[in-house]
Amino acid sequence: MTAPSPLRLRVAARASPLSRAQTDEALHLLRGALPAGTAFEVFHLDTPGDRDKHTPLSDPSVPDDFFTRDLDTLVQNGDCDLAVHSAKDLPKRMPRGLAVAAILPCLDPRDALVLRAGVATPADARSVGTSSPRRDAAVRAMSPHAQPRPLRGTIDERIAALDGGGFDAIVVAACALERLGLAARIAAYLPGETTPLQGHLALVTRADDGSLIEELRPLDFRLRLFDAPPVDPPTPAPGPVTSETALFLGTHPGHFVHLGPLLPWPMIRLDPRPLEERTALIGRHLDGCASVAFASAFAAQAFVHALLHARDTRALSGRSLFAVGPATADALERLGLHADAVVPDFSGIASLAPRAAAVVRGRCFYPCSSASPSDDRVRTLAAHGIDLVPAIFYETTEACPGPLPDGPFGRVFFTSPSTVRSYFRHYPAERTAARRWLAIGPSTLAALQAERLDPGAVEMLG
Repeated sequence: MTAPSPLRLRVAARASPLSRAQTDEALHLLRGALPAGTAFEVFHLDTPGDRDKHTPLSDPSVPDDFFTRDLDTLVQNGDCDLAVHSAKDLPKRMPRGLAVAAILPCLDPRDALVLRAGVATPADARSVGTSSPRRDAAVRAMSPHAQPRPLRGTIDERIAALDGGGFDAIVVAACALERLGLAARIAAYLPGETTPLQGHLALVTRADDGSLIEELRPLDFRLRLFDAPPVDPPTPAPGPVTSETALFLGTHPGHFVHLGPLLPWPMIRLDPRPLEERTALIGRHLDGCASVAFASAFAAQAFVHALLHARDTRALSGRSLFAVGPATADALERLGLHADAVVPDFSGIASLAPRAAAVVRGRCFYPCSSASPSDDRVRTLAAHGIDLVPAIFYETTEACPGPLPDGPFGRVFFTSPSTVRSYFRHYPAERTAARRWLAIGPSTLAALQAERLDPGAVEMLG
């Protein structure tokens, strides 16, 4: 391979037709970000995941660099300057000496169902080819009669297996079909959350190539997380309400669909503090902290948005990340980060303390809400050798979607003390309603108990 020059960028990418389309998409953006006249030399090659098309991706033996290893090795060794990856394929920890310079904006992130000719509707599909447990669950949620079966290979190979009669339907990322000009084959979209970062592309460079990282950083979608002006929570669309329906009072109902039918009913609004305030807090505190703890998905978004404006994600190198709750851990993954310690349930930050202390002690940066009970949390973590440094990154204010829905909804799902206060302030007659009151975390439970509700109707979700 030839040596780099100031006007030549050597790009490593996989050899599949989809990867070639993704690389063309990335090159289009790169031409606008790099100096005029920059030439691009693209090297296409296979990765372990391309060579092994039989091992199911759910097999524990599959490494998390299955689709990135060979490309990253070229960048590590100086044979290429940049690798283009599907962002969802990034390993949880970047190889030594490498950095994610940018994660590009997303195409349609949904999973799509493609039907074989002769299969009239998704409900008629019995044998469905999938490639992950997440997609298996989505297929079963859409059609209880469907039988997910493992399917590997390029998109063209999977469609050929479908059209050859091997399956009634297959699940493919909608963005992959769009990139290959096959969107017309989409018959339906699967319900539920998709794999974090599906639809995004990631640009990986050497960590010491600061000038290239700085040129690519403006392409990063995380810089524009809050570009749209804040709006009040919408009035929920009417739908069937039964005794099993739960009003969901928080802001991320998609993370809790396993708890039964939910009707989003946002009782709070979250707004980031001004960008200059958040970047100043990062500049003041981050360098002196060994870790960063996040208690909500919005805290992660507000922090990463500011970090990308102030520096880049190399500033987190050597620092541990902690997440309170599975929704927060998922939000970090959707921002290209991975938690070193996670509270896997809704038991709150008190449960984080021993997990975090087992990873690293010392000062811990804590971007939080203006409504966060930070004094209690500081004392809780101090008992485990962690010096929590709270910093307000967003405001929590009350909201009200309107009159409560008609129908015998039997449950109300509170996600924070703020949702408790807002709900009973706007609907005071609800204190005597015959409902089940469900709380996420001990602080939310305490707020519910303070409302003097029927103790037998109050429950904390574990």
